[in-house]
Amino acid sequence: MNYAEDRLDRRARSAHSPESEAGKKGDTPTQDQLARDLKRAYDVIISYHSRSDSDARPRSDDDDISLHRDLRAAHELAGKTLRDGGQNRQAVFHFGMAWRICHWLEKRNNNSFCRDTSSCTPGAKDEAENEWRSVGDYAQICELAGFPEIGALSLLFYRAGGNLDVESIALSSSTNGVSQQDYGCDLAECGTSPCFIAFPTKSNVVDDILQALDSLQLGPNDHVPTSSDILSHLAHLARNSSTIRDPVSAMHAFLSEQQSMKEVPSILQFWDDAGHISASKDQQQVGKIEYHVLPPVILLLLLKLLYSSPISGPFLKLSCISMPYLAGKFPPASAEGKLLARHYKSHWAYYVFIRSLVLGERMKKHRRGKGIHHVPVWDVVFGLEMQPQIIGPKKCEEEKKGSGPILEWEATTSNYCSKILHACSSKSIDPIAFPCITQQQISSFSAHPPIFVVGDSHVLSLAWQTLRIDLSKVPRVNGETQNENDQKQSLICRTAFPFPATGMKAWHVRPSSRFFTHYNLHACIQRLPPLWGRSIILSAGEIDCREGIGGSLLQGYYRNCGDAVERTVIEYLTSLTSLAEKYKLQILVMPVAPHAYRSEKNGKSVGRAKRRETMLLWNKILRRELGNGKKETDNPHSKYDRVFLLDYDKRLQHPDRTEFVLHPSYNADYTHVN
Repeated sequence: MNYAEDRLDRRARSAHSPESEAGKKGDTPTQDQLARDLKRAYDVIISYHSRSDSDARPRSDDDDISLHRDLRAAHELAGKTLRDGGQNRQAVFHFGMAWRICHWLEKRNNNSFCRDTSSCTPGAKDEAENEWRSVGDYAQICELAGFPEIGALSLLFYRAGGNLDVESIALSSSTNGVSQQDYGCDLAECGTSPCFIAFPTKSNVVDDILQALDSLQLGPNDHVPTSSDILSHLAHLARNSSTIRDPVSAMHAFLSEQQSMKEVPSILQFWDDAGHISASKDQQQVGKIEYHVLPPVILLLLLKLLYSSPISGPFLKLSCISMPYLAGKFPPASAEGKLLARHYKSHWAYYVFIRSLVLGERMKKHRRGKGIHHVPVWDVVFGLEMQPQIIGPKKCEEEKKGSGPILEWEATTSNYCSKILHACSSKSIDPIAFPCITQQQISSFSAHPPIFVVGDSHVLSLAWQTLRIDLSKVPRVNGETQNENDQKQSLICRTAFPFPATGMKAWHVRPSSRFFTHYNLHACIQRLPPLWGRSIILSAGEIDCREGIGGSLLQGYYRNCGDAVERTVIEYLTSLTSLAEKYKLQILVMPVAPHAYRSEKNGKSVGRAKRRETMLLWNKILRRELGNGKKETDNPHSKYDRVFLLDYDKRLQHPDRTEFVLHPSYNADYTHVN
C-alpha cells in the first residue's frame, strides 16, 4: 500500500532469492519469474481448498488460524504478482480475498471487531492491524483497476464496521480459460469482473453510506467559510499548538459555527477518531455508533480516492469537508507528518498536494482575477468564488444562458454507485467490459461540458477548474478565416475532470508494457462516457525525467542522455497515436512542467540541475515532433495523427532565472503546478 514503492518497475519476489540470477543482477521480472511466483501462491490456495473438501476431521483453533494465515499470504502474493504483470483485474480479486480472510481471522481471534487496536488482545490486535492493511491494499488496487469510487466505498464500509461474507472464502478451482502464461491463476472467480467486489453490495451499511452521500448537496451556501478563512484558522491553531491539544476538536468548534457544516452524517466523518462529532438524532436514540479508528495512512488514501474520483458530486464535497480536519490533524512540519512522509512518501505527497489545491495554500493573491489562475477547489465546490473570465467581457455560451457554476445532479450518487456495484458483481458480466461513468453524474457537477484529464498526478493541477478557450485566437490552418459559427461562440468552456493513473510514466504507454499503470490508463479511458470522452488531456513524462530515463536495463544502449530522451519521447508519441486510433480519441499532450526552485544547500543541486535539463529537452522534442500545434500546416499526413501539444510550459518558467525553474506564483508543492 505504497505508491512510491509500487510505482517502480519492481522485481518479482522470486528475483530476491539468493539463488536467483535475476536477484543477483537486479533485473526486472521476466514472465517466467512472475509465473513462478504465481504458481507458489496458486499451489497454497488449491491445497487449502482441496484439504477443506477432503478432510472431515476437525482442526484445532491454532491449526485453523495458521492455515488461514497461509491462505491470506498466498492471496497477497498472487495479487502483487498479477499487479506487477499488469493484470490489475485479476489482482483485485486476490487482494479482495485477502481482506475477507483477514476479517475472518479478526472475528475468530476476538469474536468481535477490535475497533481501536490500543484496546485489543495481542492476537486480535495483530489481525486488526492486518485487516486495515488488507482493506487499504484492496482499495488501492481498485483505483489501479480504474474504480477509485469502489475503493473509497470499501474504506467507508470498513470504518462503519461492516461484516464481510466470510463464507465466500471457499472458491471454485475450475479454470476460467486464463492460462498461467498470461499470468492468470486458473481460479474461476479470478478476473471475471473488471473490479471484484469484496464487500456485500446488499447490506444496511452500504445502504446507509450511499444514502448519506446523497444527503451531501452541492451548491452555493452563504454559511460556509471561504478557503482563506480556513487557512487563517489553521494558522491560529499552529500559533497556539502548545495550548490546543486537540486541533481536530478545535477545528470542529470553528466549523460548527457555520450551519451547513453540521449536516455531514456521522457515517461519513472518517476523520473523526475520538467522537468529536455527535451522531444524528436517529442514531442518538439507539445509542452512539462505534466506528473503526482509521490509521493515518488510510485517512490519506481515502482523501485521495474521494478527491480524484471523476464522478465528482458528494465524493468531491466530502474530500473538501475533510480537509480542514486533516490539515489540523497532520500539519506538514509535525512529527507525525514527517513519519508519514518517510514511510508512505507518495501518500503524504498526495495529501500535501491536495491540501494546497483545495485550500489555495500557496495561491498568490495578486494572481486572483488576473489572467490564468487556480481557484481553490473549496471555493469552487461551495460556490464561493466564480471562476474568472480571462478573456475580456466574453462569456461562455452556458453562462449567457444564466446557468450557475454548479448544478445539483440529476442522478443520485446512490443510484450511480448501485449500478456500478451491480455491474461489477454480476455473474454474467462481459470479461472485457468496463462500466462507464454515467453522463448524468458528470453533467450534474458543472454548467460546462467536461474534459477529462488522464495520466500521472499532474492531472490534479487542472482538476475541477474551468478552462476557457478563445476561438478568435486559435491559429487558422492555411490562412483560414473565422467563420460565422465561430464568431457566435468565440469562447469555449470546459470543466476539467481528473482521472489519474497514479505513477504512470510515458514509457508505460507502450503497447508492449506489462505494468499496472499501463492497465490503469486503458481502464480509465474505457470508462469515459461516450459523449464527452473523445477529447482528453493526457499527462506523462515528469516521472521519467525525475527518476531517470532508461535505467540500468538501457545502459550502453543509448549514446548519451539526449539520445535516450529523444527515443523515449518518440516512442511515447508513437504509442499515443496508437492509443488515439484504438479508442478514437483526440489527445492533448501536457508538457512536463518545471519544478520549483529549491535551496542548493542540501547536496542535491547536481541531480536537480540534470532533471531540469532533461525536462527542458523533453519539451523541446515534444515541440519539434508535434510542430508546436501547427503540424497540419506543415504536414497534413502527420505520423502523430490525433495527438496535439498544449504548448504552455514557457509561460510557467521563472522569468528571472536562466535554468528551467517554475515561477513561484505557480508553485503548489515544489513538484506540481497550481
